[in-house]
Amino acid sequence: MGRGRVQLKRIENKINQQVTFSKRRSGLLKKAHEISVLCDAEVALIIFSNKGKLCEYSTDSSMEKILERYERYSYAERAVLHNEADHQADWCLEYRKHKAKVESLQKSLR
Repeated sequence: MGRGRVQLKRIENKINQQVTFSKRRSGLLKKAHEISVLCDAEVALIIFSNKGKLCEYSTDSSMEKILERYERYSYAERAVLHNEADHQADWCLEYRKHKAKVESLQKSLR
């Protein structure tokens, strides 16, 4: 028989909270390792406890390399989104110009 579904809400008892954090952190680290081995994926995991203690995991490549790669990817994605927004704004401006021109031509034809 399996366990029931855990209700997700903040644990008020500090001792229970610490035990749960420790167990779940271990499980999360284990899953990160498993996905890196099974799927040959680069994984970086950063966890800060509520007391500010750092726990991290990264695959064979260093955490810095993975974070640099993430920043490059994230920057490139933001640049693409920004360019798309600029491109859309340009089209809106072009549309307004042409619409005004059509309206003025229609007015002059009347």
